[in-house]
Amino acid sequence: MPVLLLQPEDNFPTPDSSTHWDAVIDLGRAPRSFYEQIIARSGYPVYSLHDLAIEVEDLQSWRPLLQHGMKMVVDRLGIDWWDVLSILIQAEMQDIRLALRLAEKLHGCSEIVTSRRSPVVDALQAQLGCSILLPKPLKAGRMHGILRRSRAAADLGFVQARQVIYDTYDPHYRWRGKLSRARGPASTEIPSVLLPTAYSNVTKTALSYASMLPEQKFLLVVARESAEPSALPPNVESMRLAAFASQKYDQRELLELQRSWNQMEGSLQEFPEFKLSIKTGVLQKGAAWLSRGLTIRDAWHNVFESHAIIGCLSGDDSNPYTRIPLLLAEQRGIPAVACHHGALDGRMAFKNFPFSAYLAKGEMESDYLKRICGVDPSRIEIGAPETSALESQIRWNPDGPWIVWFTEPYECDFWRVEAIYRELLPPLISIARSTGKSLVLKLHPFESARRRRRLVNRVLPFEDRKLIKIIDTPLSSEILQNTWCAITVESTVAFECAASGIPSFLCGWLRHAFSGYVAQYVRFGVGRLLESADDLLRIPELVGAHRDQTVANPLIQEISAQALSKTLLRVESKSLNLKQASQNEC
Repeated sequence: MPVLLLQPEDNFPTPDSSTHWDAVIDLGRAPRSFYEQIIARSGYPVYSLHDLAIEVEDLQSWRPLLQHGMKMVVDRLGIDWWDVLSILIQAEMQDIRLALRLAEKLHGCSEIVTSRRSPVVDALQAQLGCSILLPKPLKAGRMHGILRRSRAAADLGFVQARQVIYDTYDPHYRWRGKLSRARGPASTEIPSVLLPTAYSNVTKTALSYASMLPEQKFLLVVARESAEPSALPPNVESMRLAAFASQKYDQRELLELQRSWNQMEGSLQEFPEFKLSIKTGVLQKGAAWLSRGLTIRDAWHNVFESHAIIGCLSGDDSNPYTRIPLLLAEQRGIPAVACHHGALDGRMAFKNFPFSAYLAKGEMESDYLKRICGVDPSRIEIGAPETSALESQIRWNPDGPWIVWFTEPYECDFWRVEAIYRELLPPLISIARSTGKSLVLKLHPFESARRRRRLVNRVLPFEDRKLIKIIDTPLSSEILQNTWCAITVESTVAFECAASGIPSFLCGWLRHAFSGYVAQYVRFGVGRLLESADDLLRIPELVGAHRDQTVANPLIQEISAQALSKTLLRVESKSLNLKQASQNEC
């Protein structure tokens, strides 16, 4: 009997199907209870490709592998494009590795069928040396794809839709460059610390640090419009990267880099993960990004050329938009300092780190960087930005009216999102009803409120829906003050809640396949680990036993203004020294 490879966007075949499967392998992910229901109805074995992941070991194995491609695709400004772009395609290469493991299990299988093509399917076919069929009954027609994309577009708000259009159709800033105008030269000679940003959370982190040094000028350069700030401290000037974009990049340089990329691919063929990634076209996705990358690089180069940049602080050194300025700063001998806008960054386990320093928010992040990611301890400085007076006063309210499920864009990790909602919502509604609370779904910025509302409507009866409120605004003190307890998987919000003494619960069975975040949270007391959906029903009992004991010390250790100035500028601010001396005298 044949084996079926099922893509994440496709439904499982019905039990009365004319085809009987020896096994169905989900190339997506779902809770174990979901697969058990499928098995009970159909009788055939079901498991996920991601069951073959080896959580932290897989993550740690990539640094030595990626080093083989370093210094082979370097441009005229010293940017190593394998360093920049391998971060983007590493996740797909990890999927290819899972395909290699699956091939071992399917060796000798006489017939394999797939619901649609994908790099994983192509890698599996190449490794097994057999044909993988795509039968007509399982094919998704062109109209189905068009309708699916149309629904996705309709779910987006104006800002999200505009950003998607810009990212897709204006990658070289040709439209936005005409709409944006660089400001006059009045501030170009003022020594400034550059704050590159491409996402709202990165902007928030950057401005938090900038507000600590009111006498130092900062230049916030926004690479994507969705990262625009709503307000700025007086010492921060904001500009759009589009205003610095050149109309054309150097075509000869692009051709030379593409040749170098192809030569690099040839040298990587001896490694199985790379060999199949090359054969399936995964590595060529990096080469295809080079033209966009040169546009971004030239724009950042123009920022450095036109402004007196004396330091660079980036809250996301994984994204090309905000990694390239760090690399340019390092090339110029300017302090290049990285930090992460979230609680932890698992990609630090395989990223190259040529920068001056990494600002960790506290002992939990520092421990993760050293123990899990293997970062040189001498490059790590513990120093979170100062919290505002309002944020520092947030404490758990035992009478808070909300049970808050801080959701995540589960699709990004190939989860079957409806299966997660069907597993979590019924027990959470039961808790809300028994405790007299409301269930609030606080969405991640990448999620669509319309799409999640439709999902809730499919999963719950009308009476239960009345107990649910969906919030898609940024996290605020009001939300935290109303939170009786928090439920999440591994969202950074668990970090925020722990710092405020709010009881939070981690759905550990839904964790990321590779990051090790949940284990690190538990190690430092950030939330209570739940092992299954049944554990959710214990939440009222666990909250009743909760004591408001914040664990902020190992999580958040604020950096002093003087130490921040020294890190960003490699000098001690004279005014800060005088201020400190005056305080000491008092």
